[in-house]
Amino acid sequence: MELIKLKKGVDINKLSFDKSKVVATIGEFDGVHLAHQKLILKTTALAKEYNLKSAVITLYPHPDYVLNSREYEGYLTEPEEKAKIFESYNIDYLIVLEFSIDLMNKTKEEFYNNYLSGFSCLVVGYDFKFGYKGLGDASYLKNKMGSDRVFVVEEVKFDSVNKISSNTIRAYLKEGKVEDANKLLGYPYSFFGKVEKGAQIGSIIGYPTANVELRDEKFIPKCGVYSAKVIINNKSYNGILNIGTNPSINTLTKPRLEVHIFDFNEDIYGLDIKIEIHHFIREEIKFSSKEELACQIEKDRKYCIKLLGEKNNGK
Repeated sequence: MELIKLKKGVDINKLSFDKSKVVATIGEFDGVHLAHQKLILKTTALAKEYNLKSAVITLYPHPDYVLNSREYEGYLTEPEEKAKIFESYNIDYLIVLEFSIDLMNKTKEEFYNNYLSGFSCLVVGYDFKFGYKGLGDASYLKNKMGSDRVFVVEEVKFDSVNKISSNTIRAYLKEGKVEDANKLLGYPYSFFGKVEKGAQIGSIIGYPTANVELRDEKFIPKCGVYSAKVIINNKSYNGILNIGTNPSINTLTKPRLEVHIFDFNEDIYGLDIKIEIHHFIREEIKFSSKEELACQIEKDRKYCIKLLGEKNNGK
């Protein structure tokens, strides 16, 4: 997959590849959830059917943060993480538009001419809007390109959720409703990071942890204890994760990740790992002693094993 970053003011028509041989979809795609995935799958299916290349056009930074329409909370999927997901769908081109006030103020005609015209086909969501005040939509695109070149993906629903959205997923994660969030994502909410040395308190009480710093760009779910799977060198291990500030011992000012991996004693300092969260177990608690903390961790460990099972550890 070729990654193309378009800085403010750069015309997409100046790119080297032939857009007339490319099917493209466009959106913010934070989380790349089930509704986003339907857009991507439609794009790759059309590319295969018509023997064309496929492209995803996305925006960064998130428009909400540029416009200050909501408080900064980071992203469900950081840019690198999002790119890896697109690549897993065999997308040929990932085009990242730098979102700005100038981009927002472009008329629908300007936005279409600068960024969307010339593609063989476009795949958009039923509620896709573009241009100043969102005056551009699928109907406008069909009038410009022809209805046979614009494909509209209808609303994707899941159980009782009226609309699958990044906002809904964030709300679930804030409440610790990980299983609900994961259902809408279509995969476990995950963190990626390098294992760092901590204060070694976990080792002292018999539950060594891999510590990973939380990056500012990553959305942080509700602080507390979670069942988790840890991916190390393409192998999956069960574990228990704490997201928080360690209120009992060596309290931190900024939340971080600490994961105890079951039946694991390898040296992984400096390695990049992936941590998937699967169930919310409990909120962070301030314990009066290390012994009390260790006792609770053992209870949590047994509960996580019950939830996750033991069959796939290290597979």
